[in-house]
Amino acid sequence: MRKTLDAALLAALVATGAPLAAQAAYPDKPITVIVGFAPGGPTDALGRVIFKKVSEELGVSMIIENKPGAGGNIAAQYLAQARPDGYTLMFASAAVAIAPALYKREDLNPKRIFSAVGCSSKVPFILLAAKKTPADDAQELFKQIRQHPGKYFLGTSGNGTMDQVVAANIATRLGQEFEQVPYKGNGPALTALVAGDTQFMYSGSFNSALPYIKDGQIKALAVTSSERSPALPDVPALKEAVPGLGNFDAGTWQAVVAPHGTPADILARVNQALNKALKDPEVMASLRFQGAEAMDTTPAQCQDFVASEYDRWSETVQTLGLKE
Repeated sequence: MRKTLDAALLAALVATGAPLAAQAAYPDKPITVIVGFAPGGPTDALGRVIFKKVSEELGVSMIIENKPGAGGNIAAQYLAQARPDGYTLMFASAAVAIAPALYKREDLNPKRIFSAVGCSSKVPFILLAAKKTPADDAQELFKQIRQHPGKYFLGTSGNGTMDQVVAANIATRLGQEFEQVPYKGNGPALTALVAGDTQFMYSGSFNSALPYIKDGQIKALAVTSSERSPALPDVPALKEAVPGLGNFDAGTWQAVVAPHGTPADILARVNQALNKALKDPEVMASLRFQGAEAMDTTPAQCQDFVASEYDRWSETVQTLGLKE
């Protein structure tokens, strides 16, 4: 009778899918990390340094897959359709707070499709001016722009990029009128500024801009963070330079996100590895090189931050009528 009952119980367990042994601990296989930009860009480069250390902490390989296009929407859509099991993550940038409104893709609202693992870093923009621009500080530059509407040319990384949205937001606050010249990335925009083809720009790539600043080929007038950047300690924060902007604070940022519904214990496990990686000397050096500051958040704190950035910048895109 006992053998018959044991056999029946075993059959019932198999039929219902009940575990016969302890489930393997997460993670037990490689993790794919989606990056919504081409290889070699600042987000991609920083991600590879960070995830090398996260991989060591988790004890599994982490495979970077670049899926550029549509302001990061292609990568976001891919992640949204992935299984919420912790084996597909995304190294997101501030683009996820702008692109849905810009491309009219409410289905990619990050508040609904992502579960945040943790925010890794944030980078302010540097307000840069061409060498021959007749202004040596931000207040004077903005005065010149107001006095000569349409005669100043702003170089951007492209339509709908964070630097263009920030520039438009500041312009609306201060009554500026200028011509935007969109380029295919920060690099070409910076090259145009050095050549004098444009008069100013907001650059989030410190490592690219610093050599030109040090050589005197362009002028750094302010940073858009609420405090000065350690990478440019002599350059004022925009709120210092232009009191009319109040406590202005804006920039780009990076965060690790998972598909919505990913279990909290998995988010916590990767968050622990991420925050430990951000304290690694090699990662800290890479952050400083790019003018970035580690954020070191919990999943809940990062989720709230991404939601607030989405509300802020999607409203800006709609209010200003910006388009892709």
